[in-house]
Amino acid sequence: MLSTTNQLEAYKAIVSAGGLTTSDSATAATTAAASATATSSVLSALVLSTVSYPSSVTDRVNQITSWAGSLTSAADTATSYAALIKSYSDPSVLIQLTIGWDVYCRANSLNASELDISSAIGDASEPSALNAALVGLATVSLAAAMDDINTTLAASATSTGTATAVSLSDEQVATLTAAVTAFTPLMASVTSALTTLAARQVTAQASATKAEDAYTNAISVALISSSVSSAAVASALSAITPAAVLALLTGES
Repeated sequence: MLSTTNQLEAYKAIVSAGGLTTSDSATAATTAAASATATSSVLSALVLSTVSYPSSVTDRVNQITSWAGSLTSAADTATSYAALIKSYSDPSVLIQLTIGWDVYCRANSLNASELDISSAIGDASEPSALNAALVGLATVSLAAAMDDINTTLAASATSTGTATAVSLSDEQVATLTAAVTAFTPLMASVTSALTTLAARQVTAQASATKAEDAYTNAISVALISSSVSSAAVASALSAITPAAVLALLTGES
């Protein structure tokens, strides 16, 4: 191991660097998850459980609550994506994928191509796009409108601590409506970026799984092939190996 001068110099370089680096894609996904969680918390805090909202704003208030839930889901997806990227960002894992994919392509007469999990690790565009969309979620107008409404409704609180349903001014309703309307396309951008990221996660995981399965099967064939003529494990191999595989490896087909 590490028999050339360049390999030894590379060893010293990686030690000096403190080991492998975290890919930009994993970092961007982790950042997006944190941003989504933070914004979800902001939106959730705007809707008070101690306040009874009048019908004039119920739809808008419910929309804010829905957005908070959607952002929580977005954080979960981004966290899952980062975990996927990190789990395969290991040379010992990547070499297994390399071997498995090489065998799969040769066995199926396919031209070798880069695995999608590899390009996902090296390409931060999808998680970065999600993060950019999340950063663009300006909550100031929503917060101002809801704070004003909550203050008005809280002032009518009963002795039990629960606010009664009172009429809000037309201006208050209009201000909240405008804020919700302005926020809608911003959330649409998040949803679009999230859909793209989720789709990339599916294809990346699928490619990794295919290569991993190929590696496992290739190793099995290689090991069986090396022992197929041994009387010491003949019964065991017959018990666990498909007949067609044994026939091929013993030259009986």
